[in-house]
Amino acid sequence: MASYEKRTWWRGHRMTERLTNEGFLEAAVTAAFLIAAADGSASDVEYDALLNRLELLGGVDRDKIDELLTAVAKDVEEAGFEPRIARLGDLITDKEAAEATLMLALAVALADDDVSTEEREVATQLAAGLGVPDLDLDRLLSVLRT
Repeated sequence: MASYEKRTWWRGHRMTERLTNEGFLEAAVTAAFLIAAADGSASDVEYDALLNRLELLGGVDRDKIDELLTAVAKDVEEAGFEPRIARLGDLITDKEAAEATLMLALAVALADDDVSTEEREVATQLAAGLGVPDLDLDRLLSVLRT
């Protein structure tokens, strides 16, 4: 899977390069966590999918991933999804980076081979928070499934 992703959507969205940017990394982890938690809890399968993509494909240190996930989880527990979704707009300022952020989040959502209604709703909220409410989620999911 890793080499396939490097040749396709991962490379097309310059994910390895983007993940060296602290703001993009925070946005990517935030979006992935929020979509994974959309149904009430993030599963081990989704967590493993995020680690696989960030650590193995993106070269991100596991401690950094855990640090960001802990911060996001704490914020969500205290204040809900909305403040974190709003923060995405501060972290990501262009459409291509917004799409890349959503691609990673949707890849995590697909880790269990299903994108639930709740995950779709959160993905729509994420797109709006990223400033791209017109982004075609079905098209992105199709790219990830091929």
